[in-house]
Amino acid sequence: MAARATLREVALDAGVSPSTVSRALAGNPAISKQTRDRVFHSAAKLNYVPNLQARGLRSAASTAVGLTIPSLVNPFFAQMAASIQQAADTDGFSVMIATTNEDAGQLDAALQTFSGQQLAGAIIVPSMHSAPMVQSLLDRGQKIVQVDRVLPGLEVPSVITDARPSIRKAVQHLKDNGHTQIGYIAGPSSTSTGLQRLEGFHDVIRDTPETNGLIFRGGYSSAEGFAGAADLLKRGASAIIAGDSMMTVGALQYVLDHKIGLGEDLALVGFDDQPAFQMQPVPLTVIEQHVEDVGRRAWEKIAALIRGEPTSQHEVLPTTLTIRESSNFNFTSRRCSR
Repeated sequence: MAARATLREVALDAGVSPSTVSRALAGNPAISKQTRDRVFHSAAKLNYVPNLQARGLRSAASTAVGLTIPSLVNPFFAQMAASIQQAADTDGFSVMIATTNEDAGQLDAALQTFSGQQLAGAIIVPSMHSAPMVQSLLDRGQKIVQVDRVLPGLEVPSVITDARPSIRKAVQHLKDNGHTQIGYIAGPSSTSTGLQRLEGFHDVIRDTPETNGLIFRGGYSSAEGFAGAADLLKRGASAIIAGDSMMTVGALQYVLDHKIGLGEDLALVGFDDQPAFQMQPVPLTVIEQHVEDVGRRAWEKIAALIRGEPTSQHEVLPTTLTIRESSNFNFTSRRCSR
């Protein structure tokens, strides 16, 4: 017996996306007659039989899932959105993306819009101030998964990373290379990630003798990273850890603008392994969150909820410290040789 044709094979034959095939076969009026006819022709030609389990994943009301992210400029969230979209497309879903610019009011507005769209579910990057709106959606039966950040006290499935072990390794790596004045550019305390990472830095500094921790409380933007680098260097830091991807960009920009010897006079540890960080003249040491895995697992959780299947409540993925030339030098010997 020939293998059953898949949704993706029908999509390839028809020259459309799997989510378009799904909507066309479901009779979605948003699909044009020409596209619908092409999809039905390909399905008949390939003898496509709908997967009943996958059909159960999609309600009659919607084959769309909402996604809120703070920024598409931030490469971490852009990559996460792409990972979620790819996984959703494979399952025949489309993703409605709303960017919130780290603004609680914009996040609430996006969630309110989602509530009127009859979406199958929503994946959200929450802020502490959005808890009442999220609870309101839950009370109305909306299926929700949190990603990257969590709201304390709400029983909502989540996928996050734990940067604390990697921050600990980074501080120890810097200390082993002779740094005693280590700066940290922290994210906002209105986010669980900002709090978690700052607590991790506090803990390791407390546990590391003869090391002084210098902290700049910033926000998730390159401007805050730029200001943080300026402040910490004025206060005597010889090494800096930036608490997210955009703050890493800003800190790196300050170093380049002021012609500071990265990997010689200053050690810099960034966040997220962006291609641009690897391609610097002095490649950056980074704490990597494996964003594709984060996005994929978030989709798998919302898909399970839509199917009515059990899913683990909270999932914590590991991070990795990747050491490169921006920090992998002996600061003590460099200083003594001058």
